[in-house]
Amino acid sequence: MISKAHLAYLIILTADLTASLVVRPAHQPKTRINLARLDSAPPNDLCDALEDRGPFFRWQRDVLGCEVVPGGLRDLDSPRGALVAACAAASMGRDVEKRADVLPLLEAVEAINPTPNPLEAPELLSGCWRLIYTTSDGILGLKRLPFFRPRYKRILQSIDAVNLKAKNEEWVLLGRLKNSVRADLEPQADGRTVTVRFRRFGIGWLRFPAPKTAVGVLETTYLDDELRISRGDKGNLFVLVRNTGPSRA
Repeated sequence: MISKAHLAYLIILTADLTASLVVRPAHQPKTRINLARLDSAPPNDLCDALEDRGPFFRWQRDVLGCEVVPGGLRDLDSPRGALVAACAAASMGRDVEKRADVLPLLEAVEAINPTPNPLEAPELLSGCWRLIYTTSDGILGLKRLPFFRPRYKRILQSIDAVNLKAKNEEWVLLGRLKNSVRADLEPQADGRTVTVRFRRFGIGWLRFPAPKTAVGVLETTYLDDELRISRGDKGNLFVLVRNTGPSRA
């Protein structure tokens, strides 16, 4: 059953898309949807979506309960909140000059990792995660033509830590085309590192097998129920927040 928070999400985004197509008379009052009674606290991706849409949606954020929770991801005085804010200021890593501001904050969060062996906590590791920062120019598509670069905040990684599967997804061409890659995960003995063997690539509706040489290594250096930090074998950094919904792997 769809929750009220998700229903509110659909209503607000639909209203946002149609607002530019409708000319509202100056005397006509704005219609507001009563979202005061929700089943639970709103997910972070819903609050982020409303934040991206500017001050007009401030009342929706307030009513939904997108307030700053001490120690939460929007608390700038907490290590996690400061890191998330720096990731946003660096535009997911697209602003290369601001990457240096992110690194010390990332290392400070890694130092307080509550889950030193994330492979032993599949209930935390599994799920759909949204990338908010990386130093990988390839994932950010910095060398691609603008229309073929992934949409901002629309790079997802799903992990099934029980069945050791993963899936990465990105949306390009203004969100009209989805690219994806599926992979198998092989745990290493340290309890936090996996070998990633890519199995299949997808470009839109096309599917083709990955070459046998498509192999990487990923270490999870921080994990809680909202935030994950990983380091790749090529030195790249990845910061992700939990997205609404189950794993898509």
